[in-house]
Amino acid sequence: MKKSKLIKIALTMICAIAFFSARAQHTANLKSFDGVWTGVLKDKNDKESLVVVKILNGLASRYDYNDDTKKFEKSSFIKENSMVLGNNLSFTWMNKGGIWSENQTYMISYLKPNVLYCRLIRQVNNVSEDKNSPGMNDEWSTYFEGALTHYDTIAALEKALL
Repeated sequence: MKKSKLIKIALTMICAIAFFSARAQHTANLKSFDGVWTGVLKDKNDKESLVVVKILNGLASRYDYNDDTKKFEKSSFIKENSMVLGNNLSFTWMNKGGIWSENQTYMISYLKPNVLYCRLIRQVNNVSEDKNSPGMNDEWSTYFEGALTHYDTIAALEKALL
């Protein structure tokens, strides 16, 4: 067999292996995000934050545990926004009270079926003077990250965790 024909065969095999390997990666569609997602996210000091997010048709909602009812309940915020593009979903909520306003943004990436990765940024602004910066509002923020696992429903999550 000629050397050029062997090179062509080898190149064809390399391309085929590369093609089939690339196909093993996970690509999300809108339905890939559907469900109830939960995980314990950590900050740089290992402080933990339990996150429960329900996603349906690309729209996310935050859920919190209510000690009185012993159930996870949908949180209520003044503004909420969700966006999906490719393997990423972004969910932001905003709220305010007397002298404060707050926003949280969840940057969520689809890793494989039933596994998402989440980075959460929380920022708070208090309309009161910052002790360390006279003349400026007091502001603080924090950052958490970690994996989220999938449950079909809130009831399934409660059954597994409670």
